[in-house]
Amino acid sequence: MVDFSLTGADERILEAAREERVIGHRHARYYDKHEDELLPDIFPEVAGKQTPHDMANELKEQTSGLAIIDVLVHLEEACTDTRLRRTRTGLGQMIVNYAGTPEQVARFGRKELSIALTEPGAGSDPAAIRATAMRDPASGDWILNGEKIYCSGFGGADGALVLVRGPAENGIRPFMAFVVEKGAPGLKMLGQVKKMGIRSWDTEDFVLQDCRVPEFNRVDADFKKTMFVFNGTRPMVAAFGLGVARALLDFTQEKLKEQNVVIRYDAGLAGRTATQDRLLRLEAEYDAALLTVLRCKWLEERDGRNTGATKVEASMAKALGGKAARRISQECLDLLGPLGLSEAFLAEKWFRDARIFDIFEGAGEINRLIVARSLLGYSAKELS
Repeated sequence: MVDFSLTGADERILEAAREERVIGHRHARYYDKHEDELLPDIFPEVAGKQTPHDMANELKEQTSGLAIIDVLVHLEEACTDTRLRRTRTGLGQMIVNYAGTPEQVARFGRKELSIALTEPGAGSDPAAIRATAMRDPASGDWILNGEKIYCSGFGGADGALVLVRGPAENGIRPFMAFVVEKGAPGLKMLGQVKKMGIRSWDTEDFVLQDCRVPEFNRVDADFKKTMFVFNGTRPMVAAFGLGVARALLDFTQEKLKEQNVVIRYDAGLAGRTATQDRLLRLEAEYDAALLTVLRCKWLEERDGRNTGATKVEASMAKALGGKAARRISQECLDLLGPLGLSEAFLAEKWFRDARIFDIFEGAGEINRLIVARSLLGYSAKELS
């Protein structure tokens, strides 16, 4: 039976996460204004302290489940881009650890690797990727050419797992994946991307100009294997977005309470004001999205990530979570009025941050297509 009630250990872990959230909020405005500065490896306030995730691993047998507690900790880390510690774990190395050979895992598995999918003409449609890989018959090396944009974590990483198109086979250029390490000849870094929100979230563009990589760096990770990793990360991105929405919703309710406006849960529609009813609907949308994310991670912990059902559940969680983050943040800003626009508070920053969660790691439209195909029994060619 699905049970999301919290244990005493869960509460201890979440309390530690809440304490760190307060610290993160103190630094949030500075890094929002100084987006070219990468976050430090660790903030002094938490140096030497156990992380909530480490606490969860230590108290594993006393928790309601690591997948569930991971979602709840992400919710508390609602400062989003002001992370207090570098995790040194990127999507690229997750793919290497999943699809690489033992030798590749030994060499690259502990390196921090970003993932490079998006291109100027290939955002939500990875099939439009145009970066290429050609074999140099003389040396056996591969020569990569193309441009990659919006690579999360690349600025502070050791390199990236780059998805490109290989030499044509029967008229089709297959997907290929390569580890490109910093310092590779032909790799030109373009610096941090200027963004509307999550400004201190390490996001960098780069160009491959006859970039030479050895055969050893070619990872057996085609498009399908690469997308598989997102089954686990999409719900967590949704949880981050819901964490931002929760922070903004709490702030909005706090400011409205100062004006004696509070939700009356025990009153019917006729007994509530329009503002109270609006807040109640936002709370309901938040709860529905959160329960979808929790159920997805519960299924993953029970059945494993490598199931068709989990893929659909991950898309449901991402689609609902991203949409809820966007809608809740928009309506909260409407309710706050001028307070929502003032830089004296973090509300306007959270509003800007929230928009991305309906876009990256699978745009809402794409995830809704995945869900629709599953429900209706259509293939990607039949419903696109």
